Amino acid sequence: MVRVEGLAPGGDAVGRQEGGKAAGRATFVALAAPGERVQARLTREKGRVAWADLIAVDEPSPERVDPPCALFGRCGGCQWQHVALETQRAAKRDIVARALRLPREAVPLLAPAEAGVAYRERAQFVVGADGALGFRARRSHQVVDVDRCLLLAPALQRVLAQAMRPAVASFPPGTELDLQAGREGVHVTVRLAVGGSREGSVPFATLPPAWSAAGVVGMRVVDGRADNAALMVRMGLDDVDIAVAGQGEPALRIPAGAFSQVGAAANQALVATVLDQVGEAPGRVLELYAGSGNFTRFLLGRATKVTACEGDPAAVARGRRTAPSADWSKHPPHLVDADTVVVDPPREGLDAENLAAVLQAKRRVVYVSCDPQTLARDAARLAQSGFVLRAAVALDLMPHTYHVEVVATFDRP
Repeated sequence: MVRVEGLAPGGDAVGRQEGGKAAGRATFVALAAPGERVQARLTREKGRVAWADLIAVDEPSPERVDPPCALFGRCGGCQWQHVALETQRAAKRDIVARALRLPREAVPLLAPAEAGVAYRERAQFVVGADGALGFRARRSHQVVDVDRCLLLAPALQRVLAQAMRPAVASFPPGTELDLQAGREGVHVTVRLAVGGSREGSVPFATLPPAWSAAGVVGMRVVDGRADNAALMVRMGLDDVDIAVAGQGEPALRIPAGAFSQVGAAANQALVATVLDQVGEAPGRVLELYAGSGNFTRFLLGRATKVTACEGDPAAVARGRRTAPSADWSKHPPHLVDADTVVVDPPREGLDAENLAAVLQAKRRVVYVSCDPQTLARDAARLAQSGFVLRAAVALDLMPHTYHVEVVATFDRP
């Protein structure tokens, strides 16, 4: 038996075993809810920690709700649909506070997707065997067939139903289809499976009328999934503008499959939080992991100078179009002459080269993180170099999943 205490990073619930020699051992149980007493089957053990599958709920939690999607539990896209939305958000706030060793009340949480649905304007689907089209199953490479997803924005749902599903037989199993919605419509990147059959796998010389009618404005087909995969077919627009319409945002053109935030509302909240922490007069700004210029396009209006660094050559090319007034580079400078450093690393956190640049900030570091644990590690490194954590804001950009974004601000006294 396990008494469940809360939700944990990575998507499982966590609690303590009851009775026997293992009493008190921390145990992670997928699909359990905080406050429950559950029966669980152990799948893995390591010292004083164990992992288990849920067998039965003996004492249900008031925080448990009926999942709004019938595929929940099989599909790997969501982890927390069975828990009330406010409980999910409280858990994310607690996870960030614990990681940074802050009191819970010191970490505000923003939730731009208030209702928790229809917020995804980018998604990746996989072609499975026997015509399946959907997402990977939970803890499996199998494909769960998905007719509709409550997280998809209407533009993506329409493309899924009217364009992708009728054409799924044209692509070999294992093919990935990236979708990105923008102001003009939806861009699609088809990544053919490595080793899959290429015969008949590029069926279109131009966009089919049904795809255009569904809102697809451009498509490219690439051979394989690597960043430098060979382009086989390109038609229509090369990318779409994901800037928020009608609010004066500078354009941000992104092709399907390139990194962007999950949706326009989420990105707008994240950008606003970063700019608030950067301040009105950040001086000279160094931006690391600058991507395609998402933050850069706004920093130019505040900083006396912006140097933007990004390791992906394709993203650098897009960034130069998005924010041509910035100085763009593939690698951070060895000697940093910046008052403020803005950094948005991948889930792994800062690598050695970028960490060395961050530590040279003269006044402030604004750190955007998608992983509170690696943020905590890097926060300790910053503290060792004299920086003080001044603020941390959590953002629930992906409801019903365990993902949480954090904007942490560090000042040099």
